[in-house]
Amino acid sequence: MSKEEFEKAIKSAEKQSSYYRAEQVALRAALEELERMRDGREVDENLYDELHQRYSQRLSETNEKAEQYRRITQSIKHLMRYDKELNLLSDSQQELIERLDKTRSQLDQERNKVEEMAEKFGISIPTSSGLDERKRISTPSKKEATEAESEIESLRQEILSELEKTRRQTKK
Repeated sequence: MSKEEFEKAIKSAEKQSSYYRAEQVALRAALEELERMRDGREVDENLYDELHQRYSQRLSETNEKAEQYRRITQSIKHLMRYDKELNLLSDSQQELIERLDKTRSQLDQERNKVEEMAEKFGISIPTSSGLDERKRISTPSKKEATEAESEIESLRQEILSELEKTRRQTKK
């Protein structure tokens, strides 16, 4: 999913969430008005019970849907942050690998120069330096990178399916 698609999904989920928040406010106000009417004996007890039950049920469903959209929005934002962080780390890793290769090349050039000078003057120097003996930084294998990308894509698909499921529930 591209950044634009993520942002579009977030806007859609936030819009739906704000709709549910407005509906929650309206239902709470309706329940309060119903209470006031019952207290003022403007409505009989049976009608009050029936309406109170319906409004309460609808409020409960609306609360649940609003929470689902909040979680979806939060999950999409997390995915975007992880995707951005992964891209930054990949770029940084590539830069470090390039710098490491450049430094190794410079080291080899300098070593060759020193060996040539030492040979001219008949000086014996060690052929390996401590730098070569250091443990090299291991970069993730293509398989590991592919697995990580696959896991990210799986999480994206899971969020999209959850979003679609919630949309279908909303349309009912």
